[in-house]
Amino acid sequence: MQRSIEASRLAPGVLGLLLYASAFLFGAPAAYFPFAFFLLLSLGALLVLLLHNALRSYWGLPLEPYLYPLARLLPLMGLLGLPFFLFLPELFPWARPEASLDPVLLHRAPYLNAPFLFLRYALSFALFAFVLSRLRPGEYRAEVGAWGLPLVFVAGTFLSFDLFKSLEAHFYSASYGGIVLLSAAILALAVAVALAARQGTAALRGQAQNHTNLLLALSIVWIYLEATTLIIVWGADFPHEVEFYLKRLQGYWDEVAAFWVVGGFFLPFLYLLTNLPKREARYLLPAALWVAFFRLVHLAWYLLPALGRGFGVGEALGLLGLGLLFAARLRG
Repeated sequence: MQRSIEASRLAPGVLGLLLYASAFLFGAPAAYFPFAFFLLLSLGALLVLLLHNALRSYWGLPLEPYLYPLARLLPLMGLLGLPFFLFLPELFPWARPEASLDPVLLHRAPYLNAPFLFLRYALSFALFAFVLSRLRPGEYRAEVGAWGLPLVFVAGTFLSFDLFKSLEAHFYSASYGGIVLLSAAILALAVAVALAARQGTAALRGQAQNHTNLLLALSIVWIYLEATTLIIVWGADFPHEVEFYLKRLQGYWDEVAAFWVVGGFFLPFLYLLTNLPKREARYLLPAALWVAFFRLVHLAWYLLPALGRGFGVGEALGLLGLGLLFAARLRG
């Protein structure tokens, strides 16, 4: 009886891993996007937890049952990222033989090379695991939040440069890491708020207004960074940097950009300004789900053009597989 119960608990996670593995049948780039999304969900959960502990906040208490399981999947995501080191030339321009003919990539070669990338990757996840081990549910660890938040943010910035920004051959932006990590924090916060709000207004412990305001504030900072980066790059006509936006403002990606600007910022911004989501969970829940969905759209706009793909069967299988794995962890 006990074995059957354990098997039923493990089944969704095992099925999820199998579905995720099947995404590799469509190529490593197809599996990379789902990996990136759930990696950022876990990393965002750790950032929100550190902020909660540093501030000794009340708003974080009803979210802890969801943020801790999400953040504790970071070591697993680190392991799931290791197979991509076998497919570096499929993903990264700097890992291809012709990179030696490109003066920009040649200049970056002392930093962008496989051994050094693996070392930075391992050190980043070792730091994440160490910081996680210092946090305890139900306890304020303000000192851990105070030193852990800047350390994790810096490590996460370099990790986003390594794993995501370097998918582009020539693109450079100092604000790229901040945009990605803010988006990750918004994603994790929205998912945790949605899961808590699903339990009803009482489960939010009177913090619905703070949750709404926090989603609103982080979204404003994120769109400020996003917009100013575009204005600076586009206005100055930087040759390498503008390639990033040209690729994403042509074809159907142009419509996707308009979709996430309107749906990912303006509509939730206007809704979160109202009193409805600040009072009752039933009004906050759809807003949080909406925000989380558009984090997925935004990440797709960032990564899929660099991977040379649209959203296909491989991406769908990977998202479904890792989604099952994360759902099993939350239930457990």
